[in-house]
Amino acid sequence: MARFKWVFTALCAGLIVTACGRSPEPAVVEVRLMETTDLHAYLLGYDYFNQQSTAEYGLAHTAVLIEQARSENPNNLLFDNGDLIQGSAMGDWAATEGLGLFETQLHPAITALNYLQYDAANLGNHEFNFGLDFLEHTLAGANFPFVSANAYYADQPEQAGMQTEGWHNPIVPPYVILEREMLDQEGQRHLIKVGVIGFLPPQIMVWDASHLAGKVYVRDMVAAAQYYVPKMREAGADIVVAIPHSGMSRYDRYSEFSEQATRSIATVPGIDAIMFGHQHRIFPGDESYNNLPHVDNQRGLVHGVPAVQPGYWGNRLGIIDLELEQHPTGWHVRNSRVELREVTEQADSALEQLLADQQAATLAMLNEPLANLTNPINSFFARVVPDRSTAFINNAQTWYGQQLQAQELIPSSLPLLSAAAPFRQGFQNASDYTHIQAGEITLGDLASLYVYPNTLQVMKIDGSTLRAWLEMSALAFLTIDPEQNAPQPIMSNYPSFNFDVISGVQYRIDPTQPPRYNSAGELLNDDAQRITHLSYNGEPVLDSQEFLIMVNNYRAGGGGNFPGVEQAKVVYQSGEEVRQVIAQYARARVQESGALAVSNVADWSLELPPNVRLQLKSADSDAAETEAELFLQLQASDEVVNGYRTYFYQAL
Repeated sequence: MARFKWVFTALCAGLIVTACGRSPEPAVVEVRLMETTDLHAYLLGYDYFNQQSTAEYGLAHTAVLIEQARSENPNNLLFDNGDLIQGSAMGDWAATEGLGLFETQLHPAITALNYLQYDAANLGNHEFNFGLDFLEHTLAGANFPFVSANAYYADQPEQAGMQTEGWHNPIVPPYVILEREMLDQEGQRHLIKVGVIGFLPPQIMVWDASHLAGKVYVRDMVAAAQYYVPKMREAGADIVVAIPHSGMSRYDRYSEFSEQATRSIATVPGIDAIMFGHQHRIFPGDESYNNLPHVDNQRGLVHGVPAVQPGYWGNRLGIIDLELEQHPTGWHVRNSRVELREVTEQADSALEQLLADQQAATLAMLNEPLANLTNPINSFFARVVPDRSTAFINNAQTWYGQQLQAQELIPSSLPLLSAAAPFRQGFQNASDYTHIQAGEITLGDLASLYVYPNTLQVMKIDGSTLRAWLEMSALAFLTIDPEQNAPQPIMSNYPSFNFDVISGVQYRIDPTQPPRYNSAGELLNDDAQRITHLSYNGEPVLDSQEFLIMVNNYRAGGGGNFPGVEQAKVVYQSGEEVRQVIAQYARARVQESGALAVSNVADWSLELPPNVRLQLKSADSDAAETEAELFLQLQASDEVVNGYRTYFYQAL
């Protein structure tokens, strides 16, 4: 018995020595980060263009994914990446209510995010569409912090704009450090400090110059990351989550104040995860991100940093799972996983009920009758033939400009032109086209026609600027081989909102010529001329000839990088939204003639050899085929890909 006791004691002593000689296993905490982005006030599963429920998008559907993802890991945080308050009809309704809205309630987007208990949110560019006062009142109702590291109030008007100095007086905090108690894999609690930093496109100073000029200055996004991320680490952040409202482009070298900065932000030391947005795409997975240097479009890595972009309008939830391992020097990411979850038919009924009154008010606004339309308005083929959607906008803007001339608010001696673009050209999905049927139309129909809250301005330009303007619009087309008989794709990935159709002059577009400019407005080829036969009243336009042109504030402020198109040439700024002008025009036409008629005006056409055949895509619908039948150049095929029908165009 004594011998056994000694052996047991010796064995225990050996175990103790062995245990003392081995380092304990480090603690591991699994953290789940979740993101929504570019909600654009689509808080419910509702299609305001067709006024019917949908399960394809809407925060009420994303909410179900959020609840499920939270149930899988209690160590979770939820972020929004901006473009939150503008876009849907409910966002328009809130903006129409103005500051009076906040006397009785919160902005509906803030109500929704408070209900879902977001941890933090970033500002997007569209947050500034309704002015600083409206934004400040909106943010005041949030139960969570907003961040943005590169947007600041200007102390003096001369300080405003895109600046390379100054980090004082931010519009919202540049970053926050959230302290969260989390459980490790053994059930032990740890206090984890999560740093969250946001960024927005510096181009807000262009896109919303009417609201921000003289009041705000912005810094470059990468410079802001380089400045603040070390400070976040010094302040005790265990991990840093960057939330840039910025996408990824194919540039070879980063340029200061670039709009798409996420790839360069990922190179800043100290960032553990990136949750980005702005481009309305998904990452990982969108083919536009294939073959980008240092981008893994399958695993969701940018320069080795886990990153996610979950689409738009709440159609997906972005998830980054991080495994944190505790070291003497702090917590380190030892593994990561990126995931996108798509919405389903399920929706959060409590959120729907919470916003029921706001939804009712929105629908009442949309269903206000305007006029009886004698023929349909659509944008199915707006980038290859003159269409009624841009004609309607240009007619309304010209009508408004004529009133300004009659009131001597702008010179009546100069010719009056108008610029408008087809906003809905299938970018979001195969149903993303304007189609307003003949009959009674409402304000809701105008939301389908003109999707942005732009205001109307008047610029004074010369013939040289006019020609350059149209050359930039012609970037909408790929370069066509005039010797090839097989069908050739015609549409480039140039945004349709930059394909301006200018009424009041006549011109042709020759896509067999190479582009004159690149998308930054830089001259590529001085000999290239896609715009031909540019004339006014049957006479060639001279470079020195002067015009007035009705244009939205986005373009007048330099949006789209059109050469010579700048705020300095604005001679009149209207407080009227273009949609309001269109509504006024419709009512005026009804008072004059009892109905509203919109006809195609052949201001422009494609100039092609008769043997050339072009290929394009449009909606797979009876309405699109009926519209195609109006043009001898267009022919529908039997091919349907991803919901889009293939069409062919052949010059007459």
